[in-house]
Amino acid sequence: MTNKQIIAMLTKHKDAPEFGGGIGVGHTEAAWRRLSNDLGFEAKLGRATYRLRDYLEYWQWKFSHVWMQPVSVAMTAFALIFGGWIASVNASFDSVPGDVLYPVKIATERMQVTLATSGQQRAKLHAEFAGRRIDELNAITSSDLEGKDVRVRVAMDGFQQEIASVNSELVSFTSSNPNEAAALAIIVDQKTDAYVVAISQTVPTVSEESKSTVAEALTAAEASNVQAINTIVQSHETNQQPKTEESLQKNLQEKLKNLETRTALSLGRLQVIETVLVNRGSLTTAYAGRIKEARDAVAMHDVSIQTAMNTFAAGGYRTAFDLLSEVEAQIAASETIITELEIDITTGL
Repeated sequence: MTNKQIIAMLTKHKDAPEFGGGIGVGHTEAAWRRLSNDLGFEAKLGRATYRLRDYLEYWQWKFSHVWMQPVSVAMTAFALIFGGWIASVNASFDSVPGDVLYPVKIATERMQVTLATSGQQRAKLHAEFAGRRIDELNAITSSDLEGKDVRVRVAMDGFQQEIASVNSELVSFTSSNPNEAAALAIIVDQKTDAYVVAISQTVPTVSEESKSTVAEALTAAEASNVQAINTIVQSHETNQQPKTEESLQKNLQEKLKNLETRTALSLGRLQVIETVLVNRGSLTTAYAGRIKEARDAVAMHDVSIQTAMNTFAAGGYRTAFDLLSEVEAQIAASETIITELEIDITTGL
């Protein structure tokens, strides 16, 4: 047939009822017979048969192309959003106050606390986050970032908030689980003891404006450390467990080492202050008196430390740590005087 004949035939059949509405098997067969007759070939009609494989292939196609398509779109969107969040969290880990991603870091920490299932887990998280604030402090002081004093204030305010949460969770956990409180207190004690050392070493490196801020954080860390030790002592007095005794012995050694470090730092700072004042010809009687007061506060604790060690060896754990707390208070008083002197000589230059 020529193209013209084919067009004429299709035009002839375009309005045939067999090709219109009400399509059914009968209409389809009639249309096929009519078309085959016009084209000059035999119409072989028969029912189509489908095997199990045909049905499986059909449903597989329907599942992959119809049903799974919206699911795939949703999963892709979720992956993009969630993946972007994970990338932001990872990027924010090293951020410090004032950085664009710092709120993401804090929000992630708050989410972790919210998802914690026990007070013990929350206390551990808060202690860990307090350590991050100290890391931020060190990163800020060793950088050339602008607005360092403001950044230090935010980091140390955050540190005090985390420490306050640690204390709250420890008190609550001690009331609800007194038999397990010692294990948590040991962790808190180790953490806060390390924080006291870290902050003490950072004080000389911060600006004069930030010294009081860091000193407040140091006081908070010391108070939390005392609370943890009291919990351990109380548990040991009740249960006499080897684990708590070992922890107390280790803590005593760490405290003595910490006191030695802080004493050396304080004496070194006093020497620098005195040298600066002498070189400037400004070592007045008032300055000399304050320097002597600070030195005496640092040096007068030798007897107290020896007494604490002897008391501890005799089993008087609570009394021994009370004596060491008094020594820490004396050193803290000297550090306050030293900070004030440093501010005076800096602003007077």
